[in-house]
Amino acid sequence: MRIVAGKLKGLSLNLPKDKNTRPLKDMARESIFNLLTHSKKILSQLDQANVLDLYAGTGSFGLECLSRNTSNVCFVEKNKDALEILEKNIEKSKLKDSTKIYFGDVFKILNKKFSEKKFDIIFCDPPFKDDRLEKLLKLIL
Repeated sequence: MRIVAGKLKGLSLNLPKDKNTRPLKDMARESIFNLLTHSKKILSQLDQANVLDLYAGTGSFGLECLSRNTSNVCFVEKNKDALEILEKNIEKSKLKDSTKIYFGDVFKILNKKFSEKKFDIIFCDPPFKDDRLEKLLKLIL
């Protein structure tokens, strides 16, 4: 897996050895960013945006954002193995000053840390088995 575009284009990312974390594939990320960049219905701009990456896993989405000139990314992850890989990928990108990592449950962190903070882009890719997506969307809104 690699960063698709921007100043980090081609940077290969560390991947988990277990099957608990499923990194967002290059092609899926590229499609998301094509929508963000070219859609006339999406009003958010990547340039200098504040990004929240929930269920961050390896950090591929947030690092792709930083590669494309967002201002900063807050990562939220509760899996210790994924967190270690996320930290390695941030270190590898040399963009640590533009990141903040929060370890723990998404719902608790959103309530405690981000109740007043505004983000331009919020990305969430929860585990397939997590049935709290509707609750999460209400909390974000």
